[in-house]
Amino acid sequence: MIEIEKMGKPAVPIVSGRFEGDAIASSRAFAMPDLRFVLVPRIYRNLAAEECVRQTELAFDDLVRVLTAEDDGIARADVIDTTVVERFEGDDRLDAVLRMNEEFINRDWGDSFPLMAATREAVDDLLKGTSLPPDHLVCDMPPGFGLATVEKIAVNAAMAGAKPEYMPVIIAAVKALSQMGPHGGKSLLMSTSCHAPILVANGPIAKELGINPRSGLGPGRDNRVNITIGRAFSLCLRNIGHWYPNQMDMDTIGTTRKFVHCIAENEDMSPWEPFHVDQGFNAQESTVSVFITDGELDVQDQGNTTAEGLLKTIAYGATFGTRSLGERHVSERLILMPPDVARPVGAQGFTKRAAKEFIHFHANTSLGKMIQYMPLEGEARVAANWKWLENLTEEQRLAITVPVLDNADRYYILVVGADRAKTLISPSGPSPTTVGVDQYRP
Repeated sequence: MIEIEKMGKPAVPIVSGRFEGDAIASSRAFAMPDLRFVLVPRIYRNLAAEECVRQTELAFDDLVRVLTAEDDGIARADVIDTTVVERFEGDDRLDAVLRMNEEFINRDWGDSFPLMAATREAVDDLLKGTSLPPDHLVCDMPPGFGLATVEKIAVNAAMAGAKPEYMPVIIAAVKALSQMGPHGGKSLLMSTSCHAPILVANGPIAKELGINPRSGLGPGRDNRVNITIGRAFSLCLRNIGHWYPNQMDMDTIGTTRKFVHCIAENEDMSPWEPFHVDQGFNAQESTVSVFITDGELDVQDQGNTTAEGLLKTIAYGATFGTRSLGERHVSERLILMPPDVARPVGAQGFTKRAAKEFIHFHANTSLGKMIQYMPLEGEARVAANWKWLENLTEEQRLAITVPVLDNADRYYILVVGADRAKTLISPSGPSPTTVGVDQYRP
């Protein structure tokens, strides 16, 4: 609809009620702050046809009014003044910080955990952690494409409690997200599904900073660096990328993975070259990679000792998160494989590539189950070469199996974790992006 307006054709989007804030925020972010729209109460996707017709007919007069009126009274995006310096006073410093937190949380600028004050001194200290000048534009950050300068990144890092030496990783992660296609993963970040980023550090910087490569996705002292870097990134995503709940972040239920974590690959306990080498970097380079995940599953193995047995368990777990036939060519799997799986698999002659091909060969699922996500009946929802499925019974469709993903390249294996053969698998996509960290160091 925005594209139609940009072509000079009057257009009025029909917006479901819960999406009013998202429509306002999106019109501002995509350079159409005066975009007009009409509200209907229900989302169309799973609404019965007669209900779709009824609510659209009831909105028809409003559509005509908004198309023809000079002043339609529709809410529009406010202009945000980014030059204002916020000042908070209290009985003492703690009271002032508490007042700041209350105000920032009310504005949804935080994650509802206490924020550190991004004072001029704190920000200047963080800027010492990079060679880039404060006004250097790193990228425009999705999904709202705010301008991510080094100073803005430092402000959000300060609120997360980051240290100067973390800055190169945080900057690189912001840059990596912007390079994820298409449009930095904008459509997934704005989806009603539970998509969320995860950061993976590789190379010497992981050890230098103490990013935990073992049980690095949980809370606690050992994960302080993991949590702080991930939190700084997520605050940038909110306050620079405008990824606010009910404004460009429209999850139906939500996920704790949006408390973004940064983990490190356990390179010392891996039988293979680390992930950033797969991505074209030298082993001695420091990098950070961004994946967009859509769920997670703990795949337990309670006794297999052969490479084939261990990999089959993972392959069967990789069927988790299957959606539709049309998504097989874009869907991926992030496999965080612990050393107790990776090392015996590698020792028994499997390269990482061979392991991925083995998993792909055995990760099959029912065609009928994949179709259930988006039914054949009604609208033409599948490509012409799959239309023959319409002539089969449900039992026949269920009896046919196909690979979950398009090819073995859509599986990403990273060695992460401590002991025990328990692999974590996440549906993911689009393809991850990896950015070098060293270029941002002092």
